[in-house]
Amino acid sequence: MKDSVNLLSHHPSGVHEAPAGPPDTPVQLCAFFVGEDEYALDIQRVEEVLPLQRVTPIPHAPSFVEGVVHLRGVILPVVDLRKRLQGQPSVESRKARLLVCRLGARRVAVKVERVAEVLRARRGDIKPAPALTVAGRSPFVVGVCGPPDRLRLLLDLKALLRAELEREAIRPAR
Repeated sequence: MKDSVNLLSHHPSGVHEAPAGPPDTPVQLCAFFVGEDEYALDIQRVEEVLPLQRVTPIPHAPSFVEGVVHLRGVILPVVDLRKRLQGQPSVESRKARLLVCRLGARRVAVKVERVAEVLRARRGDIKPAPALTVAGRSPFVVGVCGPPDRLRLLLDLKALLRAELEREAIRPAR
């Protein structure tokens, strides 16, 4: 699986990913809710969707990292997207899910409040995020798609977690 996933038929300045395909190429997105807002990830990033599991807290982790889970012999960090995006803890409910996502060679469990659907869109229907949202730093909202009354923000999970991934990469071995 390639690491760089680019769904935009053209990308905003500052986003450097592999060239996109033709605008009529279909893509699949996993749509989900964080609070009242709807987001989407490229389905190629999502390995599986799981019900919430017991999370073991990690001392001194970033506030949005709830801890880790043990999934079939592998320890995965759990990121609360509501804390990361909105600064407040997610609301516990029976609809909350963990999206197990691949970020290069790493895997991470992303906690969302509700999975909405897997949707199909044409690459050309995904519009770049407005320039105001990407000015001066690595954008994690890279696109917008959907009808005007139900816009979904397309997240770049790798950009959203970049600082933590880089910190992990330079952490000394013990």
